[in-house]
Amino acid sequence: MAGFSSTSRLLQRRQLSNILNLIKKQSNFAAVRVSTPKVLATLHGKSSCSKAQGQKDFRRHDSNCVKRTDLNFDDILTLLGTGNLQLIDVREPNELVQQGEFPSALNIPLGQLGSALNMAPHTFKALYGRDKPELDDDNIVFACYAGIRSFKALTIAHEIGYSKARQYAGGFKEWMEKKEESQI
Repeated sequence: MAGFSSTSRLLQRRQLSNILNLIKKQSNFAAVRVSTPKVLATLHGKSSCSKAQGQKDFRRHDSNCVKRTDLNFDDILTLLGTGNLQLIDVREPNELVQQGEFPSALNIPLGQLGSALNMAPHTFKALYGRDKPELDDDNIVFACYAGIRSFKALTIAHEIGYSKARQYAGGFKEWMEKKEESQI
């Protein structure tokens, strides 16, 4: 904010604070688009926010920094390659038959997600054939066809306590488009 008086900076900071307060009142998971880490630092009254360096899309206000919850096609490919991904597809089973499936994804339809994430671990494993994700797992990613249901799933998971869960906002639609482009 070079070139601005201290009064102007104070006024801008108050305006940004008022905007953030309005967003918080509207929704706990309001979408906020920030163009640079410097702007992000201004929003939080800090000189820097190391977690946010180079990131552009932020969805959830988390303590004094903002956590990026949207993953893109390349992020999903990387996680699939490492084998360190708990991908949960929240589409209905008939959609998987009609549209196709993500590799190694667990299908839990959105309507069943809340109860599934609240199940006892042994019940979850008996029903879904996999270990139940832990609350502090940072490799949980929700997906659907186009990102709408995965965002709802993310909201449900965060409310339950899966605060590190993320979503693949492009969904299966983008997956198929990018997969064809890159010949995977």
